[in-house]
Amino acid sequence: MKPIAWYDPTNGMVSTDKDSPLFTPLGQVLPLYTQRTWVGLTDEELDALHRAVKVRLMGTYDTKDIYRAIEAKLKEKNE
Repeated sequence: MKPIAWYDPTNGMVSTDKDSPLFTPLGQVLPLYTQRTWVGLTDEELDALHRAVKVRLMGTYDTKDIYRAIEAKLKEKNE
């Protein structure tokens, strides 16, 4: 995710330009990001993931396989 603006804590200035002349020379400039709303999985998506993992591994699966599938789906939905 790219920063939406930059903040100079030494003088309290904010700018969308990282190299803004408003910032203190040699000051530390911090990136600012937007906060997005977390998107979870529906019960239907969880059921589909469980079935997909179970079928792929023919009924014998490790719990970690389901966790990895859930993690991948959450990453996909929250990028």
